[in-house]
Order: sequence, then C-alpha cells, then structure tokens
Amino acid sequence: MARRASSSVPKGTLIGGIGGVAALLLGGYVFLGGSKDAFRTTSPFPTKEYLESASSLRGNTYKLEATVDKTLEVSQSAGRLFSVEAGGDILPVLVPSSLNGTNVERGQKLQFKVQVAENGLIRAEELRKP
Repeated sequence: MARRASSSVPKGTLIGGIGGVAALLLGGYVFLGGSKDAFRTTSPFPTKEYLESASSLRGNTYKLEATVDKTLEVSQSAGRLFSVEAGGDILPVLVPSSLNGTNVERGQKLQFKVQVAENGLIRAEELRKP
C-alpha cells in the first residue's frame, strides 16, 4: 500500500508568515494614526522665550497645546482672538476667519499649529481637538 504525501506547511514558513503580518500591522498603526499628536513633527512652542521677547520668534512655526481661557475679540474679517493657558502662562492666539468652522469653547483643550506674526501675535494655522 502506497503512502500519501504530506501536505502540511513547514513550521518555518508558518512562523515567518505570522511575523510578517504582525510587522505590517504594527507599521500601519505607527504610520497611519497611532499617535494622537497631530503636529508631532513641529517644534513645541517656547512659551518662556515668547514672553521674554516675542520679536525673536517672528516667522517661526510651532505646535501649541493649550486650554482656552476666554474669547477676547471677534472680527468677521480678522477672526477670533482667544486667551489660552499653556504651562501656567496665558497667551493670546488669533484664530483666523478661515478656521471659523471649528467650534472653540472655554475650558477646551486644543492643539494648535501656530506662527508668530511680525507684530508678535500668535496666529493659528491649524487647530485640532486632541
């Protein structure tokens, strides 16, 4: 009587395949949104340097994680000016009218991508809720 040929997958191939799938899943998690920091490639906002000399930071872009303190001014053309608390310090942030679609409330934590304008005002380029 003839023996049947074995049709099982070699163990090395099976272990390698499982390892490859695990590596793909981990890579997808890391590159496609595993981090909650929307602006992770942007430098953190240097609050102390800004308070000492805002003009030295003009034109630079930073990320700012802050809590909205209150609305200071609203203008249809310029946007909304907020005071925000970051690291125990209160800072002014201008959210331009192009970002008016985002609801901003007092006490809300936000992540801003900001640029320090020529006049030293912090101007939001993007904002997200963490």
